[in-house]
Amino acid sequence: MKQDKENETIILTPYLPEHLHQLSQFYLPDTQTPFSALPEESLKYCREDCDRHPIVILAEGIPVGFFVLHIGENITPFTNDEKAILLRGFLVDQKHQGKGVAKKALQILPEFAKMIFPNKDSIILTVNVMNVIAKSLYAKSGYQDTGIQKVGRSGLMEIMEYRLDTMNKEEANS
Repeated sequence: MKQDKENETIILTPYLPEHLHQLSQFYLPDTQTPFSALPEESLKYCREDCDRHPIVILAEGIPVGFFVLHIGENITPFTNDEKAILLRGFLVDQKHQGKGVAKKALQILPEFAKMIFPNKDSIILTVNVMNVIAKSLYAKSGYQDTGIQKVGRSGLMEIMEYRLDTMNKEEANS
């Protein structure tokens, strides 16, 4: 019997050392490696900067994805908004791609981010202009192109933003 992957339970959780073994097995195809660091590389930066918060995407309790929520003054190359959170290194392990994991993780991220950082009002990210699949996924998940571009390690990056402060306005007005 084929299990329906769409019904997998996806949750976000702060990184714990017991996640390391599985995260270190993550693999990205060469077409994706220019766009995102693997978890071990991101974790190195997290150890050096306490404003970087590593987050694990779990599917049925198993690490299948990873990203970092970065706050503080070191995000100023991307935004001057002190109430912003920078989403970095968002990735899903290749074996789990194409199952809707990234989409679900991005859907639950705003609420998760608001819980951890109640005083923040937006999530920003950079996406390489060549990374069309990711850009489309972010746009479908409510991220808007800010029109600001930066040059990153793999070329031109666009900055996208998700407004957390408008998240619950729709329900409040109905």
